[in-house]
Amino acid sequence: MLQFLATSTPFFAVIALGAFTAWRSLFAADTVRVFNTFAFMVATPAMVLRVMSRQPIAELWNGVFFAALALIGVAVLALAILLQRRLLGLPFPNAVSRGQALVGGNFAFLGIPLMLAFLGDSAAAPIAIGLICDTALIVPLSIGLIEAGRGQGSPLAIAARLVRGTIVNPFMLSIMAGIALSLSGVALPEPVDRFLLFLGASAAPVGVFALGIAAFQWSRQGRLPLRGVLPLVAGKLILHPLLTWVVLALVLKLDPFWVQAGVLYAALPIAANVFVIAERFDTGSRPIAAAIVISTAAAALTFPLAIWLISP
Repeated sequence: MLQFLATSTPFFAVIALGAFTAWRSLFAADTVRVFNTFAFMVATPAMVLRVMSRQPIAELWNGVFFAALALIGVAVLALAILLQRRLLGLPFPNAVSRGQALVGGNFAFLGIPLMLAFLGDSAAAPIAIGLICDTALIVPLSIGLIEAGRGQGSPLAIAARLVRGTIVNPFMLSIMAGIALSLSGVALPEPVDRFLLFLGASAAPVGVFALGIAAFQWSRQGRLPLRGVLPLVAGKLILHPLLTWVVLALVLKLDPFWVQAGVLYAALPIAANVFVIAERFDTGSRPIAAAIVISTAAAALTFPLAIWLISP
């Protein structure tokens, strides 16, 4: 628990700072959208490109582990979309954003340092695979589904929007460039690397800062119905890691190291980029913002518990 709290403290501090600036009315009403556009279109692609290009993907690859994480993620996303549509009657794009909340964990900000702390240097392989699963599959697929669900059209037109939204977006383009550099063995020139490091480092703080501003603004609009928030928190902190353990340990019977890595990956709280994307595409970001804050606080208990349960 102490390790998780130490790692997550800056996350809550930046949220509080954003809320404070909103309370002091330091920014205009459309600030959240401006910050999220910067994080989505500029800072995050720079971070992803640099991180992916520096991963020795060919050396660290475990196809079975990646396939399992990918299939679990897509299955949970699909199930969440179906339930949100049937039970709550949400528009398809909104259901996709809430479905992404059940799969997209705070991997870059919390997952990487926590996996290194609990798994040691051997965590490099699952970290590389987790990054690819999250940034090269879940995020682009969610964006593509949101794009496909916006508006009407023939099946061919919807399929074209899905492909375009999945592939032609800043996340996926930066991922493909990073993977290409990694596989080619070509290192980024030092000035370019420093530029990407400088720019990419702003992605998480800006997104989380905007989350704090949005949370304060929404607090003035009345009470947030927990009926739309708690299922997202429970789905991410309980359903996702439990299903991951069942598949990796009981079905595939992987080595305990890979089971631990997979459960740690799945047990992370909801990522801030889920809010960034929901705000960017106007798919109901208010309950997602609340779910991010609550899931991160709750993970201070559930994450150490997951580690204890899967420890040999």
